[in-house]
Parts: sequence; C-alpha cells; structure tokens
Amino acid sequence: EADYGQTVIRKCLEASVGRTSALLVRSRAQLPALLYRLREAGIPYAAVEIDRLTELPEIIDVMALTRALCHDGDRLAWLALLRGPWAGLTWADLHRLVFNDNSSAIRELLADQERLEQLSEDGRQRVERLVSTLRRHWVPQPAESLRDRIETAWFALGGPATLQNREQLENVYRYLDIVEKLESAGTLPDIAEFQTRLDDERVSSVADDAEALQVMTMHKAKGLEFDQVILYALGRSTRGRRKSIMSWINLPNRNNRVQIVLSPVGPRAETDNDPLHQCIEVAEADKDRLELDRLLYVACTRARHALHLIGSVPLSADRTSFRPPPAGSLLGRLWPAVEHDYVAAFAAGEGICAGASGHGSALREPVSRRFRQPFVLPVPPPLPVDPLPADSTESEIDIEFYWVGLAARHAGTIVHKWLTQIAQGVLQVDEANAGGLRPGTVRMARELGVPDALSGAVCDRVETALLGVLRDPRGRWLLKGEGFAELPLSGVFGAKTISIVIDRVRIDAGVHWIVDYKTSSHEGGDLAGFLGQEAERYRPQLQRYASLYRRLADAPVKTALYFPLLQEFREVPVD
Repeated sequence: EADYGQTVIRKCLEASVGRTSALLVRSRAQLPALLYRLREAGIPYAAVEIDRLTELPEIIDVMALTRALCHDGDRLAWLALLRGPWAGLTWADLHRLVFNDNSSAIRELLADQERLEQLSEDGRQRVERLVSTLRRHWVPQPAESLRDRIETAWFALGGPATLQNREQLENVYRYLDIVEKLESAGTLPDIAEFQTRLDDERVSSVADDAEALQVMTMHKAKGLEFDQVILYALGRSTRGRRKSIMSWINLPNRNNRVQIVLSPVGPRAETDNDPLHQCIEVAEADKDRLELDRLLYVACTRARHALHLIGSVPLSADRTSFRPPPAGSLLGRLWPAVEHDYVAAFAAGEGICAGASGHGSALREPVSRRFRQPFVLPVPPPLPVDPLPADSTESEIDIEFYWVGLAARHAGTIVHKWLTQIAQGVLQVDEANAGGLRPGTVRMARELGVPDALSGAVCDRVETALLGVLRDPRGRWLLKGEGFAELPLSGVFGAKTISIVIDRVRIDAGVHWIVDYKTSSHEGGDLAGFLGQEAERYRPQLQRYASLYRRLADAPVKTALYFPLLQEFREVPVD
C-alpha cells in the first residue's frame, strides 16, 4: 500500500505543477511506512506534528549512541552503533565479531584481538577508529552531564556530517533536550521510560519547496482547501470504542432539557442481555457511523479539482478472492460505491502485493550509510576579533604571556580546591603521597579548559605549591587545626548586600584567623617589599571578610594572607 501510495503521489505532483496538494489520513499511525517511502524517493513533504521522533533516521543513530554509552550490556545498541554511518561495518564483519558468543558485552569483544583479526581489513580499521574516538566518552566525567557526553561523542564521531538539512539538526537537539530532562547522575535510570517519552514526541517537517505535499490528519485539515487531495489508508480502521463500566445516553425532553438515561450496573453477562443497555450500545454505534460519514465528508470536500482515494482490502486465505474492508473503516462506508472498482482491479491483477501473491521477494537489503573516508572533526574558524591598531606592538610573546597568566590562574584554582579538601579532612595528604593527586589535577585542568601544551606546567605548579605547604610548619598549622574551609557568608557591607567565600578560618587559642590563599610567585629580590604590596592590595577585601565574620563569631578576629608557593604567612591588620 505504501509503494502504491508513493507512486500515486509522485504522478500527482508531476502532473500538477503549480498546484497545492495534500495527503490526508485518519490516524498518524497509518503514515510511517508511506513517509519512509517518500523520504527514500526524495519527494519533499511538509507535515505538522506527524513524524514520531523515534522513527527519524538521525534520531535512530543518536539513540543507539545514547543507549550504548549508558549501558555496556546493551548489545543491540552497540551493534547499531557499529552498523551506523560512523563505523558502517558490513553484515559479514558484524557476524564475525559476535559469532558463537551471545553473552559477552560488545565492548569486551571489541577488545578481543583474536576476533578483530577475523574481520576484514577495512572492518578492522573502522572498529579501531570508532574505539579510539569513543574511548574518552566511555567513562563519564564527574562534572559532565549525559547530554554533554552524548553531544561531544556525536560530534567526535561525525554526527553532524550525516545530516542533510537544518531540520534534522533541530530534531537532534530536541532529542538532547529530552535527555537532559530525564537524565539522573549522568545516566538514564529507566531506558523503558525514556523510550516511552520519546514515542510521544511528534515533530513537524518543513519543506523548502512551496509546492511540497502537505501531510496532515483529516481533523487538522478542517477548514482548509487544496487543488488536489489524496486520502490514504482508507481500508484501515482505528482502535474501536471500548466498552465502559457504565453506559448512558443523553436525551432531550419536551422542554428541550437534557435527561440522562443510565443502564443498570451489574455482572457483564447480565448487562449485555439487558434491553436498555443494548439500546444504548446501538445508539452509540449509530453515532460512530455518523461520525465516520462526517469525517469522510470533511476529507473529500478539501479538494478543489482532484480527489484520489487509496485503500487496501485483505485477500482470502487461498488468495482467489478478497474480503470487504472492516466496517469501522472509511472504505467500509464507501464500499457500496467502489466495490466494483476493486472487483475489476482484482480480476486484472492490479495493485496486488507482490510478496503476498508469491511473486518476487518481500525481503529487501537495507541501505548501508557510512562515510566514504574517515571523518575528521574540522578545526573551528577563529573567533572574530577587533583588528589591532596600526601602531600595535602585540607579538607572539604577548599572546604566550597571556596563556601563561591564564594557566597560572587555573593552577591557583586547583590549589584552592586541594587545600580545601585537606583542611576539611576529606583527603589525608603528606609529602610522601602528594604525587598521587596528579591524575586529579590533570582532570581538573582539562575541565577548566587548560590547553594540553600547558597542562604539564599547571600540574607542576600545583604540585610545587602543595609540597611547599606540607613542608612548611605554618602551612601544616593552617591546614590541620580547628576551623572552617571555603566558608560562604552573606551580609551588608557599605550599604550593599555582598556574598563572600573565605578560603580558611583557623581558630587558635581563641583567636579566629581569616586567611586568604594567594598562589602568586615572586622571582626577583625584595621579597618583603612584594609581600607588603600584596598586603595593601588585598586589605580592602580582608576588611569585608572580617566585617561579616565578626557578626557570626563573638571572638577576636585577625586577617592574613598565605602564599603556598613562597611558604610565607603575612598578617594584614584591618582594624
């Protein structure tokens, strides 16, 4: 039926250039097979909330990626990932990969060198590229959401290069928005719930061609007109009205007021035999038939010049005759007027499904979609910047200095995080095991956006600062004693409401020391002068800290700066 419908639609569009055309159906569920044929044939169409999100090719690919990243044991998702355009393994290579093993996870098989050697040379290369690209996305990062993880993996695999228009890109981002709403702790707790939520999502297709076929339900078409209208799937019925526990009918009385006639409630067998219940059921069935007639009238009268009716009827078991359409279908209401057309078509052998009649094959080889050459993520264009003045003397040295300064600031951020965790007792660190923090430092530097070329320098700076604090008696006193770390406060200062975070409050002999960490370094001489300048520079900040903290603690308060890289503790009076 879908093949026949696609042929009729193509002929209509070719014969009626410059005219408006519409495809109308009773239910959205009758459209997927036909819309797939239209997309395959390159026939443009515009549909309003018709396509299921899960039936679109671009979503099928990214959904397989999502399920594979969420669950290593989802074999179907991993096989779909390997078959997808970013890898494009042949059926033969997929079979060699999983042959005689229905229990191992696909990721385990991808690490089995013996199995990989059985693949074709091209298949092995494609698997290696896929594994290399996905390896960094297998394990979620602490600060990375599932949506971000899927999006970055999709980009790395070349997902955008598989799309054909902006509409498909918008569909992918609509999908990612749903993932963001349903994810929890970096994964999807319930894949079934996720799938159900996606099944309810309908998308609209917008065609660039103004003469494209308009696809909608008959209810949506009410009030519209088109030059030619195609009514499709008329022989199919929708889900019938379910029997309710109670049945009633509204009847007007002599005063034109509505009165309710209610059938008795009892066991189903007794209710079905009750005359009043049967009368109500007959009345409801008549209403359904009249509603079908009204719907059919609305659909047919949408056409100005041409109306095409397409509907299928089932064949008998021996295929020597056909059966009438279901009574609840639109074709069933038209049957007295069109039955002779079906008799003539059947006698001529027209429009009979080849697979059903035994002629030809009902099997089709799925189309393989894959990159012709390995995908390489393009380098993004440089950000637009204002042109430098003619007398500008900016050089590569200035740019390098900028990046070095940025890296030093990120190193300071990481040092603050480590010192906070040590002071809170979360980490037990001494000089001997301080080097074990380096993997965490590398991860935090990457999350802060530190370039790979400067990552080593940042990690070295952080490690030097931590070792300096642990070797310094004053540094150990600062970290190991009673107090608070990363203490957030809000209050009024100078007629303004401000919020602050104090790096460290160290309580010693009744005195509350407010200490701010500064990861500055000093390479030249006159260290005392440098510390004095820094004290004056940060005195206003420490005054704010002390003012707010005094309202919290009824105790003597002193303020100071501590320099982990210099192992210097500098008191800063603020009274």
